Amino acid sequence: MSLEEKVPQDEFGLRDVWEIVLGRKWLVIASAAICVGLALAYVTLVTTVYESRAMVQIGKVAGQPLDNALQLASRLKNHYTPVNTDLAQKQLPKLYAVTPDKKDGIILTLEARARSPQKAQQYLQGIIQRLLANQQQRYDQLFKARQAQLGQLQAQYEDLRPALNTKGRMGKAQADSTSALLLLEQSRRTETLSGLLVAIANMQNELAPVNTMPTIETLSPRYDPNPVAPKRLLILMLALVGGLMLGVFLALVQNGSRRQRERASF
Repeated sequence: MSLEEKVPQDEFGLRDVWEIVLGRKWLVIASAAICVGLALAYVTLVTTVYESRAMVQIGKVAGQPLDNALQLASRLKNHYTPVNTDLAQKQLPKLYAVTPDKKDGIILTLEARARSPQKAQQYLQGIIQRLLANQQQRYDQLFKARQAQLGQLQAQYEDLRPALNTKGRMGKAQADSTSALLLLEQSRRTETLSGLLVAIANMQNELAPVNTMPTIETLSPRYDPNPVAPKRLLILMLALVGGLMLGVFLALVQNGSRRQRERASF
């Protein structure tokens, strides 16, 4: 028995597939054309969505952020998209995403979507303005509270300093009769004043611009003139590839059916 006789007649290779497809090329072309036509109708009828993006840096007081980035992002999403329904998903304009930066936890990226790039930008600008106003109120409250604490420390220092000077003069006038209790009291007051000076210096450093600043807009809302949905080119390319594959499949099925009918006729 020769090698050719061992190969089953039903098996065929890529060349046979190519010949089948080439013989039914109009079927493949028609399948691709129909799929592309359907995809073109879809991208024409579906709502075109544009996106605007902005970035916000959360403020801080005494080195502590005004808000936790994850919690603030969740509150914003819940406020502007209160119900997770199909209607809410289709709602436009809408706040699409609020994403904390992975490297810098106080940076938030906000993305809004609408039916036009201008509307997306205007909608996001409104959100940013309200966010900054709320954050400014919180910043003012915390900053004033810290300033009040600093004022109290400075007042305590000013109250104790004259008393220490008086005790010092009394000690000089009565150097021979100064008691151990008086010296101990003077030492305690000196330590208290030193502690107050350190606390005042630390709080002044905490209130310095490097450690205390309001929430700011690091990137103003900007829109992309290209729509984010639907992805027309991608959809059309996938439709073309899918149509060609479907056409090849139909050509092979048609060829297999023809061969079965030929065998049945013998």
